[in-house]
Amino acid sequence: MKVCLISSQGGHLAEAKLIGDGLAERAGHEIFFITDGGKTVGLKEKVYLVRHFVRNPLLVFVTAWQVFRILLKERPGVIVCTGAEIGLPSFLVNLLFFRLPTVYVECSAQVFNPSLTGRILYRVADLFLVQWEPLLKKYGPKAKYVGGFI
Repeated sequence: MKVCLISSQGGHLAEAKLIGDGLAERAGHEIFFITDGGKTVGLKEKVYLVRHFVRNPLLVFVTAWQVFRILLKERPGVIVCTGAEIGLPSFLVNLLFFRLPTVYVECSAQVFNPSLTGRILYRVADLFLVQWEPLLKKYGPKAKYVGGFI
């Protein structure tokens, strides 16, 4: 199966890379990344860079269009997101046009309080994973504890 890993730069991308490594090496899935610009150090797989829109919220539409074109080209079987803001337009595009299964993995830095992205995507993710047990109480029954990746 082809897996799309979506994340922002930094720690989110590091967590996505760990997930991608496991999916590619242990399960034999083909993976590719969508991230919002910047450095992609250590990624051997196919990487798509999209517009970072945080400083200008109108650019979210540019990012959504870019994600739409990538998903249309690649046709993944599942979307996995490790956060942050890039997850919002990506899940919206998927919800409106593709209806692929989605997995959201809450960032390992979120120990006691949910992230804004997590609170929004909790409602639409097919599988919602947290890396710290205290977050189970904050999210609800849909959240599943999987332990830390890092």
